[in-house]
Amino acid sequence: MLIQNGRIHDGLGSVTTADLRLSQGLIQEIGQSLTPADGEEVFNAAGMEILPGFVQAISNWGVNGGIQEIRPSSNDNDEKSSPITPELDGFYAFNGRAATAQQLGAFGLTACGVAPTDNNLFGGTIAAFTIEGLNPYRMCLKRDIGMMSSVHPNLKKTYGTRPAAPQTRMWIFANFADQLRKAADYKKEDDKPADEKLIALKRVTEGELPLFISCDSLVAIQRVQEILSDFPKVKPVLVNGYGLTGREAWILENRIPVIVRTPTSPMDTEALELDLGAVARLMQAGVPVALSGSCGNSLNAREDLLWNSAEMMKVLHDSEAVLKMVTSIPAAILGIDQLTGSLRPGLRADLVIWNGNPMQTYQAHIVRTYLGGQVIYQEGDEMKCM
Repeated sequence: MLIQNGRIHDGLGSVTTADLRLSQGLIQEIGQSLTPADGEEVFNAAGMEILPGFVQAISNWGVNGGIQEIRPSSNDNDEKSSPITPELDGFYAFNGRAATAQQLGAFGLTACGVAPTDNNLFGGTIAAFTIEGLNPYRMCLKRDIGMMSSVHPNLKKTYGTRPAAPQTRMWIFANFADQLRKAADYKKEDDKPADEKLIALKRVTEGELPLFISCDSLVAIQRVQEILSDFPKVKPVLVNGYGLTGREAWILENRIPVIVRTPTSPMDTEALELDLGAVARLMQAGVPVALSGSCGNSLNAREDLLWNSAEMMKVLHDSEAVLKMVTSIPAAILGIDQLTGSLRPGLRADLVIWNGNPMQTYQAHIVRTYLGGQVIYQEGDEMKCM
């Protein structure tokens, strides 16, 4: 189809009024006054805003079964048998019928990163999915994105009540360092079984897999920094951003990506340490910052990214920069930026036509959402939960 005369925000900072041609699920062409081909559907988007679909960087969307499932609310990304399970693959937690938040396309989302929870020191790898379908193999955009780890107090809450380790911060940070050290030194011996945990972590210490680290405070981030100084090949991604001032030399000099989670409620005391002004300073200094959903690894509301973008606009005052924080930057952090997250020829036709710019006004609403070139929601469709 041909979408004409729309105001195109490419998700990379540029805005232009032009036409988009979609073909075979991809953006085939962007240009001025494109001529419709024979039989080509034409949609006139004059006066409308065309944005990339939003990308949720970290979530547990699609892992909890609905009431029609054999195992409803199974939390299949939350392995609590051991705090150290790096050999696990988050892809296997996903079930297309088991989405915890439905019809995401009606709120501008087209892709989600699905990760193990914050409850394990090393929890396994992250995968990314499109937001419509049933078959995870067809919905998956990328597997093996990075290793999810956590030095968050959730570990103590999960294991300390049993009682079992970890019960203290001492254990958490000592074992964070020890496991990385063992993995860096690991060599398979012919006469011994392979250690799958260390094999999985060695990919992190060799820089093959980024290490996503959930931290609850600036002190935790500083401890992680100290430990990682012994592992120069590790590629860290900081998750949460609580306590940051925006002046951290380690983050600024190394352009360490940050995924910012926001509070689920006013009772989330640790999220009170989130300073959006600091986040804005990092973004303006060139640090890749992605806005994500609410705390605890969840996607609690379909409006999360819209709400978070509105809050970010209050301090950053740059709608194209904020748009990047929910489109091209999370896509790049997840390693799917050559598939989606911006509007460029050759990428998936994952885009949303808005009546108004959602980064600038609460009155903006969606006219159409395209996923792989197919309309999955349009204005007037019945809103549904399943």
